[in-house]
Amino acid sequence: MKKVILGIFFVLIVSLLAACTESNENAADEEQEERVVAVEAKEAVEKDLVIEKSIYGRTAPNHAAPVMAQAPGEVKEVRVENGEKVKDDNIIIKISTAAGNQNVRSTTDGEVINLLVNKGDMVDPEEPVAMVADLDTVKIEFSVTEQLLSFISEEDKVDVFVEGEEYEAKVTNVGTLPNETGLYSVIATVDNEEREILPGVVADIRIPEKKMESAILVPTSAVVSEENKSFIFIVKDNVATKQEIKVLETESDVTAIEGKVKAGELVVTTGQLTLTDGAEVNVTGGE
Repeated sequence: MKKVILGIFFVLIVSLLAACTESNENAADEEQEERVVAVEAKEAVEKDLVIEKSIYGRTAPNHAAPVMAQAPGEVKEVRVENGEKVKDDNIIIKISTAAGNQNVRSTTDGEVINLLVNKGDMVDPEEPVAMVADLDTVKIEFSVTEQLLSFISEEDKVDVFVEGEEYEAKVTNVGTLPNETGLYSVIATVDNEEREILPGVVADIRIPEKKMESAILVPTSAVVSEENKSFIFIVKDNVATKQEIKVLETESDVTAIEGKVKAGELVVTTGQLTLTDGAEVNVTGGE
């Protein structure tokens, strides 16, 4: 009987030892899997980098003319609405004056943008009854410092962002004398045949300040700063290597660097904050 009990006890001990061994092996496998860090990466590229300065201005009609009555009177008829296109000499309103009825006409081709009177209103020859503007072209008015003035010339093309949309503008006028604030006035124009740009809204003008030719560029998100030094992680054969670099210029999402980095090499853009030199990685996106 004792032998049977000892046999059963021995089998239980062996089973427990086997279970512990399997558990340890599984834990080791899981630990090995955990060492593989999921990251996103993109290729470094070699190309020119243009450094741009952001300047804010405002849109305005390329040309606008007031519509004026020749004499005071009462509005008898309004012939147009805001947003309506008119030709030079088209009747805008009709008024009754002391000398009789009078037609008030547009003095230019364009679009009515600010109709100021209604039927029955009294008009004053000193005040416009409407504005007629050319909106096929919109001008962007902004000011720059003397330092930035050297980077702008008439006929230059600049990128302009209006309400999130990008447009190409042509510089048409550059001031030669500073205004009362010490800045120089600049005007650029944008084609607006589709009426996408409204007058009076803020515009973001990008002025090219510097150009770096054939620079090695990486996403700005790839650069890690530690103790006044900059690093990136380069991925090769699923291994991340920490590489010290020198940041030359940063332009929004792209950074020009100097170091042992070649165009076409994968650099980690997401997940690098948890990496160590030589860590095994799994690139899950961003290429």
